[in-house]
Amino acid sequence: MLDNSVHPAPSITASIQKTEKAAELNRENGNSSVELTKPVQSSSSVINGSQSKVNPTETNSRLKILNRTAEAINDSPDCSCLRQEDDLDLQDLGCMNIKSLLKLFRSKKFKNWKLERLFQLYFFKLNQNNLSIMMALMLVICTIQLIYHFVCGSSGAAKAVFISVFIVILIVHQILCNHSAFSQRLMTIVCWSTCIVACAMVLTMTLDVVPRSASTGVSDTVFLIFILYVLLPVRMRQAVLFGIILASTHMISSVAVNYIDEFSWKQLLSNFFIFICVNVIGIFTHYPTEMGERRAFLETRRYIVARLITQRENQQQERLLLSVLPRHVAMEMKADIAGLPKDSMFHKIYIQRHENVSILFADICGFTALSSQCTAQELVRMLNELFARFDKLAAENNCLRIKILGDCYYCVCGLPEPRADHAHCCVEMGLDMIEAIALVRSVTGVDVLNMRVGIHSGRVHCGVLGLRKWQFDVWSDDVTLANSMEAGGIPGRVHVTEEVVRWLGNDYQVEPGNGEERNHYLRLRCIKTYLIKEDQTRVKERKYTSPIRTPRRDGKKIGEDPTQAIREKLGIGDKQEIKEPDDEVNEYLGQAINGRSIEYLRSQHVRPILLTFRNPEMEAKYAVVRDDMFKSHLVCAIIMLPLICAVQLVIIPSSNVVLVVFPVFWLTIIIFCVFCSFESNLCLPENMKLLSYRMMSNRIFTQAISMTTIVMVFVASLFCMFALNTTDLKNCLARIYNISESEVTNAVLSNSGIKYGDETNNCTGSTSATSHFPEYVLFSVVSAMLSNAVFIKASNLLKLTILIAMSIVFLVLSMVTHVSLYDNRDFLLYTYLGYSETTFSLKWISMATILLFSATLFIHAQQVESTSRLDFIWKQQAHEEKEEMASLRTYNMKLVANILPLHVAEHFLKSQNKKDEDLYYQDCDNVCVMFATIANFFEFYMEYYNEGVECLRLLNEIIADFDEILGQERFLCIEKIKTTGATYMAASGLTEKTNFADNRHVIAATEYALAIREQLQYVNSHCFNNFQMRIGISVGPVVAGVIGARKPQYDIWGNTVNVASRMDSTGELGAIQVTQEVHNVLSKNGYIFECRGNIKVKGKGDMLTYLLKGRNVESPEA
Repeated sequence: MLDNSVHPAPSITASIQKTEKAAELNRENGNSSVELTKPVQSSSSVINGSQSKVNPTETNSRLKILNRTAEAINDSPDCSCLRQEDDLDLQDLGCMNIKSLLKLFRSKKFKNWKLERLFQLYFFKLNQNNLSIMMALMLVICTIQLIYHFVCGSSGAAKAVFISVFIVILIVHQILCNHSAFSQRLMTIVCWSTCIVACAMVLTMTLDVVPRSASTGVSDTVFLIFILYVLLPVRMRQAVLFGIILASTHMISSVAVNYIDEFSWKQLLSNFFIFICVNVIGIFTHYPTEMGERRAFLETRRYIVARLITQRENQQQERLLLSVLPRHVAMEMKADIAGLPKDSMFHKIYIQRHENVSILFADICGFTALSSQCTAQELVRMLNELFARFDKLAAENNCLRIKILGDCYYCVCGLPEPRADHAHCCVEMGLDMIEAIALVRSVTGVDVLNMRVGIHSGRVHCGVLGLRKWQFDVWSDDVTLANSMEAGGIPGRVHVTEEVVRWLGNDYQVEPGNGEERNHYLRLRCIKTYLIKEDQTRVKERKYTSPIRTPRRDGKKIGEDPTQAIREKLGIGDKQEIKEPDDEVNEYLGQAINGRSIEYLRSQHVRPILLTFRNPEMEAKYAVVRDDMFKSHLVCAIIMLPLICAVQLVIIPSSNVVLVVFPVFWLTIIIFCVFCSFESNLCLPENMKLLSYRMMSNRIFTQAISMTTIVMVFVASLFCMFALNTTDLKNCLARIYNISESEVTNAVLSNSGIKYGDETNNCTGSTSATSHFPEYVLFSVVSAMLSNAVFIKASNLLKLTILIAMSIVFLVLSMVTHVSLYDNRDFLLYTYLGYSETTFSLKWISMATILLFSATLFIHAQQVESTSRLDFIWKQQAHEEKEEMASLRTYNMKLVANILPLHVAEHFLKSQNKKDEDLYYQDCDNVCVMFATIANFFEFYMEYYNEGVECLRLLNEIIADFDEILGQERFLCIEKIKTTGATYMAASGLTEKTNFADNRHVIAATEYALAIREQLQYVNSHCFNNFQMRIGISVGPVVAGVIGARKPQYDIWGNTVNVASRMDSTGELGAIQVTQEVHNVLSKNGYIFECRGNIKVKGKGDMLTYLLKGRNVESPEA
């Protein structure tokens, strides 16, 4: 049974999936609660560069806040940013749901004002060029109007003055739009100013025009309304407001000028339908564009969220890696793991030799007495705080902590970079450790609590051995001597060898240490030792004036951090100001938006005119992007056709052909829309829904439907011309009255009974009607051309092809085959108004209008596709960076898993508060602990040949073999704890998942012991050695935890661990010695034992032990 005093976090994979799910919800709901941190250096540079010293407090705290906010997305009442837009489903638009259509006009603002402000910056950068294009197009309109004014021979100067003022204002706007100081606030002013200018232009074009007509200025107004929707960077409500104002301005001014005409009602009603149609087109163009921009913004932000979360985790993972392994070792290991595997007979050994270093060993004396006064939690916390202080002292004294062994701490100075003062640094380190433990002694009342410090100078081999649970270590005879110096030292004193004194010179006073009297190893090798004298002037002074507070089981205040006093007095746990994650992500995204160069992206990734990606793979990815708003485009066409039909029924003589063509095309588009909606209809069979989904996901199919729809709208708007009488009126009257065409006047028209606006009477007497208002065919065709803009995802090349075809067809009809309709209109209108001659023919105006709209629509198509492709690039780049960081995260997690057990690494990386970051412990019951020692390895180890490297290479191969065996599926419940010298330590049952009630984990540990013993025999047979292994196994409760806040090291403590170690040290060569508890478990499962009897165990007295002989052949394990 496992009692988790501190519950580890869920698995890394589950946590990441939870965070990504939260980020996905953030994209759907527009939530800005999933926050990030500001951009940091790449993870690779964390290891390679000097900037790799990441503040663990700041990093972990930010990631904790980040993950908590991500998990709280659904619980926040204010986190929905685009809920209305997401509710506006495409199926609703396809079904013409009134409630859904009304949502078009609702606010699209993010509810989070910071996110909205950031989007406005993105929107500003995205549309700054559009505003400049709009100014240029309006300048073209003003120029055309000015030319038209003078060509028509108008004598009024007011209109010319007004148009000139408009041109000046627009030029100023153009200059502002392209100025480097152009800002969002200034853009808002320019937008409102532009709308005022547009209204004034409409008034000028309708109030002061020759010849006057209710149709005059309609095409210009339609043009202005359209560009206001598609190019003016305003929100939907404002665009609709401006569109209605422009339409109303034209309607009112037309009524004011043309109310005396008895046929003006037909023109005004037709104008009304035209303006409704262009506003519908504008809405269905503006809405998908804005929604696309907002969703692209959120999707990019989601990728950035995931990327930066992963990057922050990578920093923590690499911080863990660097806390255990020095940078030079970590770099070499990462490079080898990342590279291609190399065929080699041996595993690579990561060993380096360093001369002239000093090794310090320190042991806490009286630790047993201290542990008797504390609970397990308090003991781990005490060790954690004390060793955290030692780590800080080691950093201050330029020492590198090597390892913590129970209550023993050892470090080295002079590696990886050599130092001439390595001995001084170690002595200062030893004196500081004695001072630190004195503070603990003063408040615990444990008088025997002290530090025993031993130092020796020499050379070492440093690195890591094995394939699992890497721990940086040092080996050499000098290391063994330094360890013996500690064992033979005196509590409260720094015990040094003669080599250390030689390096110290005269900087410290020493006295004889007589270490040979207290240690057999020193006596055997005749080592002369010294003690650093007390009460002498230190090379540096550090004073700790306040005692530390040990956490007690009584007297705690509610909510008080029991480690705070210790942390303050020991000088750790400095408070860090944590920046709000919301501000950090916005700052990062803001920098990305500001640094986004549209021209640079376009030149680097997109071909100039075709707007295809230079990279074929990128083009292929873009080609399969689904148009989520496709059904709404069809809905727009469904609305447009009845409006165009209404225009032609009102202003153009009705035709049975028209009444047939419109319904057929209208029903066809409805069928398209219904078919596209099949994929979301739950009542339909799966195969129909699947077919609809595949068709909708096929870009070729959707583009074909788009072009077919546009062509049908165009044909329907143009088809009425074929039913009209196209007789040239002037020529006909001249022939009837036998006069020249120039002599046909208003009197001739009156005599013939032909009147402007009365289309039932014509010169030929034919029953087929003609039209005196062919300009409304032009307006219908223009509306059909504008439907190009609605299909914003359609290829701009296809749009250009359709526009050219439509323009050619219309120009051929208006300039060649049906030109008489336009000539008749000019003749009738000018004669009706009393003008003697036509100054500017409608056919030329129609041609200019068609060309202007074609050019504008092509420019718009270029802008839309360019923006869409640039957004796609941005999202792809963010996605690729996210994937790279995710790969790096997986890669780093493999490295971290080789430093700490996975469940401990998860807790350490995902801890929810500061205390949990610094402290992790578990009370675990029924844990099986194994120590395995190659007892005679150091008899084999010698530094005469290659300075001992080959001996360490063999030890590395043995440990690597043990690690590979541990990777087998049957041993997954076993966790390698560490290797120390030639001793291998492992334990099973440390987590709930690996601690089995039927003691399978104990059996697994036993089988592992048999397996590695057999493997060592195999090594002996191939390398002609006679290594002998002692193995000790014990079972019982342990405390597992992480000590060392800055350099975390996982370990286990408790009586079970001590007993297992004694089972090893007191065991017999080649045998597996176990306790009575282990014997009781295994004997029931077919294992054979020999009772060894009672043996003397240090600290335990006599213990009954057993030697494992093997298994029964009939046992399941056998």
